[in-house]
Amino acid sequence: MKSGLLLLILFLTAYRQDANAQTLRAISPDSALDIINDMPDSGTVVINFWATWCGPCVKEIPFFNKADSILKGENITFIFISFDMPSKGLAVQKYINMKQIPGAHYLINSADLNIFIDKVQKNWEGSIPYTIVLTRDDRKNHEGAFETFKDLWNFIRE
Repeated sequence: MKSGLLLLILFLTAYRQDANAQTLRAISPDSALDIINDMPDSGTVVINFWATWCGPCVKEIPFFNKADSILKGENITFIFISFDMPSKGLAVQKYINMKQIPGAHYLINSADLNIFIDKVQKNWEGSIPYTIVLTRDDRKNHEGAFETFKDLWNFIRE
């Protein structure tokens, strides 16, 4: 009886983790540009460029998790585009699941991102993290990490 209950608990725990998991999709730089350049008809889109090897990127992930939690029910979409090497897709997926990072997740399937970076924003040096907030009427860019949740919150809401 105890072993049956233990198996049921393990199954339900595994199912719950899978149900909450976000799927990482590999996309071309051009497809990523299509996502970035698609201004929303309504609501807000927050796009964050990051990588698992980037300390400042990893440091600010909890801020995005908190923002997503607070903004549930609002018309806001979080998109994360990883600059990890395409061969690291499985490790990126594991990290996303472990940290329960909300939103849509993409990995650019190109090792050379310089041309892509210039097309995203001419004056972007290419450092990450880099965050864009899109609304129907505006586009804001932020290069570098948010030092506090309040910094991210103000960037999204202003």
